[in-house]
Amino acid sequence: MSRILFLCTGNYYRSRFAEAYFNHAAQRDGVPWRADSKALARDLRGTGNRGPISAHALALLAAHGVPARGEPRWPARVEAPDFHRYPRIIALSRREHEPMMQALFPEHATRIEYLEIGDVDVETPEAAIARLAQDLDALAAELMAGSQP
Repeated sequence: MSRILFLCTGNYYRSRFAEAYFNHAAQRDGVPWRADSKALARDLRGTGNRGPISAHALALLAAHGVPARGEPRWPARVEAPDFHRYPRIIALSRREHEPMMQALFPEHATRIEYLEIGDVDVETPEAAIARLAQDLDALAAELMAGSQP
């Protein structure tokens, strides 16, 4: 089973939606990949996030038919060894996350793939998540096609 890592600033909203949605779709469709997600922010207390996961992420996962699985975990930070554990790493916003990668992990910055999914201060959660779900469906299809003999 191969692994993919989704990165965002606080591991609270976009990357958490990406992790749960991708894992649900991959399991449903027999894609031999599983996702994790982590934050680029070094101080997760400074993000202003309340609780373990965004209410937007939870509501939009439910709207997309992704069931909740147990108690949600708290956000986690990406660390240098993580860049060696995952064959695919995707950050959710080039505009937001590429500068963070250059500042925090410059030796790994060139291997990161980027989407452009804005945070709640940039676009509505409904619009952002609709595009993210499409991107994740396309990614799952790409990975499934690549796993065929």
